[in-house]
Amino acid sequence: MNLKFKLSLSRLFGIIAILLIPWHAYAQTMITGTVKDSKGLAAPGVSVVQKNTRNGISTDGNGKFTLTLRADAPAVLIITMVGFMTKEVAVNGKTVLTIDMQEDPKSLNEVVLIGYQNIQRKKTAGAISSVKGKDFENTPYSTFDSMLQGRVAGLTVLSTSGEPGGSNIVNIRGSTSVVLGQSSSPLYVIDGVIYDVNDIGSAYGSNPLQAINPNDIESVDVLKDASAAAVYGARASNGVIIVKTKRAAIGAPPQIRVSTYFGVANKPALKPIQTGTAERRLKMDLLYGGNGSYTQLGNLNMMLTDSLNTAFNNNTDWQGLFLQTGLISNADASIAAATENYSYRFSFNRFSEEGVMKGYDFSRITPSLFVQVNPTKSLQVQTNLFVGLTKAKHGQGDQTKYPFTTWGFPSSFWKIGTTEEELYSGRYDELRDDDRTTSLNGNTSAQYTIISGLNLKSTISYNINNNTRSYFKPNLLSNSGQNEAYGYIYQNNRWELENTLNYAKSLKSGHNFNAVVLYGMEKNVSNNTYSSSVGNSDAVKTVNGIASGANLFTQNTIQERARLSWMGSFVYDYKGKYLMQAVYRTDASSRYSATNRWGAFPSISAGWNVSEEKFFSPFKKLVSYLKFRASYGITGNDPGAYYAQYQTLVTDASYPSSALANGQGGAQTTYNGTQILYPNYFSPASAPTISWERSPQFNAGVDLGLFNDRISLAAEYYVRDSKNKVFDVAVPITTGYSLTSNNYVDLRNTGVELSVNTRNLGTKSKMQWNTNFNIAYNKNYVTKLPNGGRDFTFGPPWMQQTLSVGEPLFTYKVWEVRGIYSKESDVPVDPLTGKRITQFGGGQFSAGDPARVDQNGDYNIDYNDNISFGNPNPDWVGGLNNSFSYKGFTIDILATFISGRKLRNGYLSDKFQDAGTNNPYSLWGPRSGPASNFNVADFWAKPGDVAKYPGLITNNVDKWHIGQSMYIEDASFFRIKNVRLGYSLPEKVSKRLGIRLIRFYGLLDNVKVWSRSTVPDPEAVGIDGYSSGNDYPIPRKYTFGLDLTF
Repeated sequence: MNLKFKLSLSRLFGIIAILLIPWHAYAQTMITGTVKDSKGLAAPGVSVVQKNTRNGISTDGNGKFTLTLRADAPAVLIITMVGFMTKEVAVNGKTVLTIDMQEDPKSLNEVVLIGYQNIQRKKTAGAISSVKGKDFENTPYSTFDSMLQGRVAGLTVLSTSGEPGGSNIVNIRGSTSVVLGQSSSPLYVIDGVIYDVNDIGSAYGSNPLQAINPNDIESVDVLKDASAAAVYGARASNGVIIVKTKRAAIGAPPQIRVSTYFGVANKPALKPIQTGTAERRLKMDLLYGGNGSYTQLGNLNMMLTDSLNTAFNNNTDWQGLFLQTGLISNADASIAAATENYSYRFSFNRFSEEGVMKGYDFSRITPSLFVQVNPTKSLQVQTNLFVGLTKAKHGQGDQTKYPFTTWGFPSSFWKIGTTEEELYSGRYDELRDDDRTTSLNGNTSAQYTIISGLNLKSTISYNINNNTRSYFKPNLLSNSGQNEAYGYIYQNNRWELENTLNYAKSLKSGHNFNAVVLYGMEKNVSNNTYSSSVGNSDAVKTVNGIASGANLFTQNTIQERARLSWMGSFVYDYKGKYLMQAVYRTDASSRYSATNRWGAFPSISAGWNVSEEKFFSPFKKLVSYLKFRASYGITGNDPGAYYAQYQTLVTDASYPSSALANGQGGAQTTYNGTQILYPNYFSPASAPTISWERSPQFNAGVDLGLFNDRISLAAEYYVRDSKNKVFDVAVPITTGYSLTSNNYVDLRNTGVELSVNTRNLGTKSKMQWNTNFNIAYNKNYVTKLPNGGRDFTFGPPWMQQTLSVGEPLFTYKVWEVRGIYSKESDVPVDPLTGKRITQFGGGQFSAGDPARVDQNGDYNIDYNDNISFGNPNPDWVGGLNNSFSYKGFTIDILATFISGRKLRNGYLSDKFQDAGTNNPYSLWGPRSGPASNFNVADFWAKPGDVAKYPGLITNNVDKWHIGQSMYIEDASFFRIKNVRLGYSLPEKVSKRLGIRLIRFYGLLDNVKVWSRSTVPDPEAVGIDGYSSGNDYPIPRKYTFGLDLTF
């Protein structure tokens, strides 16, 4: 009996023990928790991953998570969230956790992708600045480069046009271009896909970044020095901008996000003018003051001078006839999810903007797809694809007639021409101008883990870009009286294959290593076609009717280039204290001959995290972080013509655009039935010695955190040389050529940068206020020119810019003007001749003329008296951003500024052209239209006047000559770039509606600009600094939107 009882009891305990085993295991491996931010609020979307595994999940809308731990890995959780310090939490047998996150304004623990290696920011020694995508998402711009303005120290972004889809000037640490009117754009790398904007051409010069949806961007890293950019070798001489798109956190359920906004673009600031009676009186005074002849007076329609005639003396807003309020719309949707075995994200965006100038439109559709699959623990396959479909129209004007011109405005005093009548009558609406771009970009990669820490990865990337512009001009608008059609096709296809071997190892002693070896190859093919004809059928009002016309002209250019690359990179740190990175890359370019084909690009950087030292502990209450770093390296570029090393030949020796202009053939193309090949004298002579441009760079920096990183700053000093810049030089005409290209020019950019971030209120405060301020000074100058350092001049004599050794790029050469001659007696007199100072040895200066300085003392003002007077390159650039948050409300205010840039005011100088001459319709000059508002211009009118500008009557001196210092203006400005207001509904409210997050937001863009210049907007001028008055104005935009997350 006792034995049976004991056996039964033993079985019972055994069964209970067996039943308890899974419950015991469950209690050990199932962890639940809540993650809160620095304000104590629930933190949704936080990544919670078990250490050394892919086992993870994201917190829900309440900041909660549940995770089952794997028994074969440490019971430690890695908690990460953008903008917060990464946290390691040991479970220690607990089943319920509450985790508080701490903000990291410097994001030192964030991982930065530098080429092919992921490195913690605090372990980098290069010059790298970052911008989070959430800081600029849903901003009403067609391209994301506009959104970076004012956010990164040393990054210059200038919007030279307000046209929808227009290009911007983007430079990192100053310009390096020796071609007037060209920008030295950086290299863009988007999710590992190389995106070289210099390769992607278009018929109109539109922004190649249109294919990228700004709302897809998670972060942007700007690599500014050689140590950071050298891994890209041949393409990194102008710096690198790395774009990382959004991904789902591991373990997160499918997240659906829908965002949309609508808005308007308002009419911008307009040119100041005089109309009506004021204009009539001014012009009549000019006519009489200029000794108007009887012929002049007789040719005038007297009704036009009748001061009582309301039909002709009115205040018509001629500028407003071309302007409108443009509509803006944007719709964005995405879905994303990730597990330990797969990850995906799909997004779709449609953006459209009507121009504030009539006839300008832009629309864009950008779907994107990311898929990652892990078939095994060792294999990871990934595909990334982004597509851009854009359509644009570029105004009512034709290829040569810009509709919004200072000389195109009608006047109350003279009759407008036929072309202007067509513009104002709306006939130019008959133009057919269809500009479309299709862009397909992406990559596919496979990564295999050979052993722990050793990975082999193979990636193929591709860019397929196709731009077409179809243009039809009806006979009513054609000077020839016949229909005209033009067609442009710009195609660029690029593929690249890269294989990398990556090894990373961390030792218990604190030594950490990461080494990468790369082998890659790249090929780029461009195929451009231009076609035109006249006399096309009216029934076919498209470019497709080109073949139906006469005088058909077609030109096709196909070019290919290739690169081959090897690269090695080694990163080392010891306990995060001592940092080092070394890179060696070598590239071969098909553009150069065999002797010059390979270029070598090494770099090295080192850093010291002083605040990690034991001896620094007593200072940490004040100085929470301190790092010194320095780098030196060489980056490169392979510019020049695709076949610069070869002598190019053509089958037709005629000038290309005249060969078939009259329907006739060009030069003889055959001889005895054999095709003739001519040297192409219209392109530069062959240059077999042309080689790589090289850019040696030095950078020294310090990173500093104060008061537990409440204040953090980064300061940089750099010197960047640009050696062997390819430049065209004239050659003797006896060679048959006009130019030759080779490595003739050297430049230097040097400067300092400062970035300051502050958290102005304590972490426990319900209201948060963060400030970011950045400023950079850059000076560039020429250090070497060919032909013994002789100056090179660009532009006509009256509008010169130069390259001169020791001076900035494209310095203006002008006559120095020191006021206006008030009286005749103020004009200098040549003691040898008794004559007043002359212009070009002819006409003498008089009262009311500009007092030009006779630099060489010969009493004759000519181009030998020109001096250097400013340049279009800014000295200082920067930005100031303030972010406020209180409960569900947020306000962001961004301001930008530049200083030291000069512009040439052509709109102002044109007003003095031919005033008072014998042509009755040139009483204000052929480029005049309605008069400028000279009430504020302060011009000379009579002897004794002390004025800023000369008299309006033309005597012996060309007063309109723009090459005078009085027309050079300070283009510095301070702009309130945009103000953004947002409100998120409380979680309780949104959850009742079945939505995780509901957010409303509004944005005001281009709020206010302050400047000393007299042009409407000192930023909206040409890259060469010239403002004609016809520049597309930058509008003010208002948008309101809704953001939903499910």
